[in-house]
Amino acid sequence: MFLNIMILLVAVLAGTATYAISYILNKGTVFASATVTLISGIFLPYVFPEIGSTLMAVAACTSYAGMVSIKNVPNLKEMVIVSLITGTLFMIFSSAYIGIGGRLGSIAAISCISWVGFKKVIANDNLTSKRSLI
Repeated sequence: MFLNIMILLVAVLAGTATYAISYILNKGTVFASATVTLISGIFLPYVFPEIGSTLMAVAACTSYAGMVSIKNVPNLKEMVIVSLITGTLFMIFSSAYIGIGGRLGSIAAISCISWVGFKKVIANDNLTSKRSLI
């Protein structure tokens, strides 16, 4: 339970930090993701010796999600939701495909695509309900 809460907390912090460095500070997505991954890689294993490597992987994974285009995730509130999706998917797939490259990037991409798809479904549903009222 503690590990799951920490995974979600680190996911939100890493995702929003990446997004903020990238778009609010205007430093670019690659620099933002690299900064968050480097800082989490240095501090998390030191602060949490038993679960630090897992949290470091979560931070790296969510920093990849934080590289999403501002067109698809236009504000920090939506980035928090994308980060929570990423953390949840990380917990679900934590024992799958270990050692196979691309797992963290795939989880980040699935999270972003899921959020964009959800927004489009809601927009279509609102449009359909408005048309049915006319």
